[in-house]
Amino acid sequence: MAFTALSVRLMFNGLMLLFAHAQQSYPQASVSDAAFLRIVPSRLQLFEYESVSFTCEGFDVSAGCKVRNAKEIIPKCSNHTATSTQTCTIGYAFVSDSGGYWCEGEGGEKSNTVNITVTAGSVILESPVLPVMEGDTVTLQCRNKMTSSNLMVDFYKDGLQIGNSSTGNLTIESVFKSDDGLYKCSISRAGESPESRLAVRGKLNREEGGGVLMESPAHPVTEGDAVTLHCRKQETSSNLNADFYKDGHLIRNSSAGDMIIHGVSKSDEGFYKCSIPGAGQSPESWLTVRAYDQQEIHFSRHYKLLLWIIISVVLVVQMLVIGLLYWKKQLVAKMNNPSKDLHDVVKKDRKSAHLLK
Repeated sequence: MAFTALSVRLMFNGLMLLFAHAQQSYPQASVSDAAFLRIVPSRLQLFEYESVSFTCEGFDVSAGCKVRNAKEIIPKCSNHTATSTQTCTIGYAFVSDSGGYWCEGEGGEKSNTVNITVTAGSVILESPVLPVMEGDTVTLQCRNKMTSSNLMVDFYKDGLQIGNSSTGNLTIESVFKSDDGLYKCSISRAGESPESRLAVRGKLNREEGGGVLMESPAHPVTEGDAVTLHCRKQETSSNLNADFYKDGHLIRNSSAGDMIIHGVSKSDEGFYKCSIPGAGQSPESWLTVRAYDQQEIHFSRHYKLLLWIIISVVLVVQMLVIGLLYWKKQLVAKMNNPSKDLHDVVKKDRKSAHLLK
């Protein structure tokens, strides 16, 4: 009975571990305008083994706040209650640390997400961490891990070469929405950097009804995620009837001012905007959809398989231990009462002799 109870407890603990692992999927929490994530160094690409710090601002850190990604919570953090900030640090970043990071409060409030890429290569591209506004001047810098000397660099946007530089810098004067895209750089005999997105947001234009804003993810989303777009007037947060557009085509109307895309796919990627009757329309925003990481799926399956193997081994070991303890108990009992064994033998011999007669 004790063994059965122990087995049930172990199986229950295993199921709870699997359930907890499943709950580590990408959270759907509300994004707070006051909450903000800042990273140091202020760039989206890192060399492997570099240190990176994430600072949460605008949270009630005394009530609880954490920095996390889609897989785990960063454990090494320090709170600064007086300034309502919390800083979490990854001392040595590995390639596996690449991905989106955000701050999350106990009440479900969530900051912007910053997507970093950690590379084992020798070249990175320094680009703005946050989306830039149309009309801003943007400078991209290509860095070689081995040297700080100026080298001839080629720059690419969406896989096509757009220029080169002998200083390692590319400056885009007065960016437009058309400059939004994936950028990378390459250095001869050193290699090329990973890609990072330069996000360009349209400026608010009141002559075109610019009192309307559309709240959308400032970071790439993953296929299968649920994405919410919220349309509102700049001077009020009240829910109003809104039309939503993708690439210039009307796709939905909402009386609550919200549009939810359940299970986004690559076909949902594009420029989105919204309009409110009598108030105008919002600037366009680009929604980036990334393919689901098959490597992460395989890791998850392997993790679960390994977990079940561990549980099975523990159960077998428990059975062996309990069996050995039971055998030892019987052996000790016999050693403590040898006369009983002799009595049983004599009784058995007498019974056999009686049967022979």
